[in-house]
Amino acid sequence: MMSVMPPPAVHIPMHLETERAPKDVEFIELGTLDEALEPFAQLIRKSARSVRLHCTIPTGCPSSAACADLHDLHDLRSRSLLFIHNLVESLRASGIPASYRLQPAGCPMCVVCALPSGLDASKVRAAAFAAVQNAKLDLKEKVLLADLEDGYALVIT
Repeated sequence: MMSVMPPPAVHIPMHLETERAPKDVEFIELGTLDEALEPFAQLIRKSARSVRLHCTIPTGCPSSAACADLHDLHDLRSRSLLFIHNLVESLRASGIPASYRLQPAGCPMCVVCALPSGLDASKVRAAAFAAVQNAKLDLKEKVLLADLEDGYALVIT
């Protein structure tokens, strides 16, 4: 029997530097990348007529439990790029014009932000990185969804 209850959420205080009051961000673990694709695409379809994805791609990382060597880094990068390609393909197939922007990052995770145009994606990415790193979660091969004030972010480790 399949459960319809979502997995327990992880509450991580993440304070964005905006004019609004700080907001705690809830990260929800979505399982594998294949399991995360459709729920993330549905959230984007509900909130946007067109979307530009802002994606960080790890190019190197300091020693960490999530990225022990270059093989781990290559695996993370390959999984992330394949996910981004499949997400854009899924959105376009459903009639949503979608594009993406890749940005190299020196950390052991990929962040995919679906943000409205005109918002500075670098601040949101930096806050997402800091929140995940400060939470000290077991971050090996996880997919975490964050509902930010200005859009959604998916963290792939």
